[in-house]
Amino acid sequence: MPSITSSGIGSGLDVAGLVNQLVSAERAPVAQRLSRLESQTRVEISAYGQLRSALSGLQSALSGDSSGVAEGRSLNLSQETYLGAEVASGAALGSYSIVVERLASSGRSVLQTPTDPAAAIGTGSFTLQLGSDSFQLDFTDPATDLADVRDAINNATDNPGIRASLIQVDGGSVLSLSSDRIGADSALSFGGSGDFSAFAADISPTQPGEDAQIRIDGMLRTASSNSISDAIEGVTLNLLQADVGQSTTLTVARDDSPLTEALEGLVTAWNAFASRADTLGEYNPVTGNGGPLNGNALLRGIETRLRAVVGQGAGPDGNLLGAEFGLSFDNSGKLELDSTRLNTALTDRRADVAAWWSGEDGLVAKLDTALEGLLDEDASLRSREIALEAQLDRIADREEKLDIRMERVEARYLKQFTALDVALAQLQSTSSYLASQLGSLLGSQ
Repeated sequence: MPSITSSGIGSGLDVAGLVNQLVSAERAPVAQRLSRLESQTRVEISAYGQLRSALSGLQSALSGDSSGVAEGRSLNLSQETYLGAEVASGAALGSYSIVVERLASSGRSVLQTPTDPAAAIGTGSFTLQLGSDSFQLDFTDPATDLADVRDAINNATDNPGIRASLIQVDGGSVLSLSSDRIGADSALSFGGSGDFSAFAADISPTQPGEDAQIRIDGMLRTASSNSISDAIEGVTLNLLQADVGQSTTLTVARDDSPLTEALEGLVTAWNAFASRADTLGEYNPVTGNGGPLNGNALLRGIETRLRAVVGQGAGPDGNLLGAEFGLSFDNSGKLELDSTRLNTALTDRRADVAAWWSGEDGLVAKLDTALEGLLDEDASLRSREIALEAQLDRIADREEKLDIRMERVEARYLKQFTALDVALAQLQSTSSYLASQLGSLLGSQ
């Protein structure tokens, strides 16, 4: 709202000062109420944002494969020269003796007779076979040379995976052929007609395409790859080097650290949420001050609901309690984990621990479902935030209307005091005139 800068026209009356004071006095109570309401609303919006963030942090602590955490596995190799291995959660427990007898290899062949790469081969058909797949090239130009054959192989649209290149050796060049497959299905064979009959016969294998061959506890297993994921349940074997005289012992054991770390993460995230909720809803009886959500029913409801999920039973029958496995609330509502009780439960009741933690009826699934419902866009928390944001808009509208009303009040006061100033100026002028006339009269006597 623009301020008034003009003073009285002739009377000396401070029109601007009077108008400003009157407008400010009339504006102040309403403006202060709106300012307090806006400040309180923003504080409350911030408080709900902090609550949402704390809930999201708690939900993040539940992310991941809960069943995998409950079925953690460790893997040990007696040596890492001949194979590496990866273990998945829930892998079969046990110890295995593994011998890598042969690695899977890809087929390779080479033309045995070096020749001038520009020398003409002639005409005819050239058949190439990769495993059970084959394709045929027909050459009708008598000037066809090695480079032409190489390009025709690499550019053939029905080529199942044979790659050709020229190698410079003593006496000229040779055609090298390799498979982009591995295992027995990568074996190469060739045939030809016309001038390519002798050409095909001159190609000999330098490396046969063979399957990998290992023995697990003395039993033979072949595979078309050097990565075998279906021999031992939950274990992937990566073959590195073959030696029929060397045995590697692979041991798969339980690993409780993923579950322990997941529980510790839940405790940390819950306590962070609980601390934030305490701060938002606190009340100090000494100072009489409270948090922005002190006495807030929504905050109390969220805390009560989540504590019930954590404290109540879980598992298929809903009768497994976290307290049985070392997870419980203290007097302040914080979670604590008794490692001794947890380790005992993992030793004596591991299946119960896994059922309580994971699965559709486990604690992770139940708590995640509850949090998802609280954080949903249609949930009460978001509805409250939306209502507060709408309240800010209404406050802004009221402030704008107040500005407009005060401009009208200012204009009215300005008009009134300007008229008063003019009237006072006229009275002062009349008074001065009368005084002058009276002085003249008295002076003439």
